[in-house]
Amino acid sequence: MVKLFAKNMNFFYRELPSLYKLIKGIKTRRFLIKDNNIFDTETENYFYPMENGNSLMYQLNQLYANNPMKNKLWLKFFLMKNLPYYDENVLKITSNICNQIIETTKKSKNYTDDYFYDKNFLYTTTIFGIGSGIHLQLLTEKYNFQSLFVYEPEPEFFAISCYFVDYKKIFQKLGDRFYLFVKGEIDNKVLKRFYDTRIVTSNFLRLEFVTYNSPKIENAKREFQLANISNKRGWGSFEDESIGFKNHLLNISGKNSKDNYLYSDISILTKTEKYNFPICLVANGASLNNDIDWIKENKDKMIIVSVGTAIRPLLKNGIHSDFHIEIERMEYLVDILKPSLKEYKGYFVGASVINPQHFKIAKNPLMFIRDASSTTGISNYYLKFCSPMVGNAGFSFASHFSDEIYMVGFDVGFKKGKRVHADGSFYDDKDDIEKDGYPVRGNFSNNIYSNDLLNLSRQNLEMTISILKPKKVYNLSDGAFIWGTIPKRSSEITLEKIDKEKWIKKIVSNFKKERIKRIDYSGFLELYKNKIKELLDSKTPKNREELTEIIDLINDYTLAFVNYEPAVGTLMRGTIWHILNALYLSLHKTDVGEYSKLKEIIKQNIDRYMI
Repeated sequence: MVKLFAKNMNFFYRELPSLYKLIKGIKTRRFLIKDNNIFDTETENYFYPMENGNSLMYQLNQLYANNPMKNKLWLKFFLMKNLPYYDENVLKITSNICNQIIETTKKSKNYTDDYFYDKNFLYTTTIFGIGSGIHLQLLTEKYNFQSLFVYEPEPEFFAISCYFVDYKKIFQKLGDRFYLFVKGEIDNKVLKRFYDTRIVTSNFLRLEFVTYNSPKIENAKREFQLANISNKRGWGSFEDESIGFKNHLLNISGKNSKDNYLYSDISILTKTEKYNFPICLVANGASLNNDIDWIKENKDKMIIVSVGTAIRPLLKNGIHSDFHIEIERMEYLVDILKPSLKEYKGYFVGASVINPQHFKIAKNPLMFIRDASSTTGISNYYLKFCSPMVGNAGFSFASHFSDEIYMVGFDVGFKKGKRVHADGSFYDDKDDIEKDGYPVRGNFSNNIYSNDLLNLSRQNLEMTISILKPKKVYNLSDGAFIWGTIPKRSSEITLEKIDKEKWIKKIVSNFKKERIKRIDYSGFLELYKNKIKELLDSKTPKNREELTEIIDLINDYTLAFVNYEPAVGTLMRGTIWHILNALYLSLHKTDVGEYSKLKEIIKQNIDRYMI
């Protein structure tokens, strides 16, 4: 045991110095290794049961590590139980390819309504609390993993596990498939990175084991489940992205465009600079109703930035925001916004992917290039952290210009049985009452619920705050709690008058007429499609572990291609994830030998994607 502890400490010192410092920094010893058990010196209780004076630590850990796929002590979370058919009216090509894969699978000889698994391969595996860690050692000796995430909030337990667990061997075996998070509250950025790395194969099944319970572990379990659910949202598709791609080219192709360059008639955001004024950021959550009067009273004391359908309730209350943000590319949005834009006097700031009609209707149009879309990389400057909702784009915009932000109507959640959006908006005559959702921590109220999309938006807001680091972000909304923000009632806020005209001009000065080089992307698309065919042919899987390796390999290449050529990579990314997801699920419903037949469906149809 002592030799193993020394081995681990030497490994941490050389490879993971933060863990070495964590263990060396433990000042008090509440938990001790005693009688082949862990002894709590405060409660004078053993961590594991004792029977007739003998510790059951080893027996229990053997039970914990025994066949997690069938072990009732392990929880199993399937993100998708059945093979769903895709709507071909929505995603014409992508849905058709996925449906061909599913239909062929259901006609196969060995199709089952259940799932086939490999004996010694585990899917996304999460262990909350280490204790002695013996079960972790046994599991990693016997099984291979799609990925393994271990969370231990108590450094002392982690230090004790170093006497029983060979961490060097685990890291050598699993590499970047092993995540070890020790001390403190779980970090949502880490969870997002964990899922984003293998987004398709993480979308199938998650195994969960809880070694012991504590408030931090309960919170970590909740955050993990929310991250798990959010993983399946916001993938996008070629069909959706190509609409934005075509809109973008139309929006930046001004009357002076010629030869190899496009010249926009509309000024585009080319840089950002932080200024010393407060921004009030207004979304259309139901709690906007509570603060409309406060906005009206303080409109001369802050720059007001509205997003999405919040424009209508503001206008109905005589408030013209200084800037209004839109990012959605759906054609029907033109009809929704047209009456408001005709009335609106402020600056309309639209992403280049939206329908060109918006810019023609708006009195003061400005444009920006957003990230996480097929336009990424096309311009010299683009606004990051704009997905998945327009509120995220508005928050990014505000964070780039100010260190003092007041969020109003940013509920990213709802109260069951009550309307989701503010009064006086597009949703007034719609069914606007959410009946389903899962509970989340509230900003003020305790009865707040969320869904997949709203939760993903909240997580991305938290990530934006942690990266852009605005100094003061006050959340006035009666919705979900957002980490990094300060809950504050509008009645508690007093602002000083500012020179609005001066600061509005300062913001507008960051927008310029842009010259953008014309690029033929068809060659990049051919390169990507040919490589996907090559990777599909690179190996014929003999089992589902090898299938997972192939799917992850294509996923890795796709993410690398997004960095290499963002426009084409983003066009294809979501679509290939949908197709790989259908392939991965299907080959857990039938014999893995059907791979050769199913991959041919992809190879024969992928050339249907054309720019």
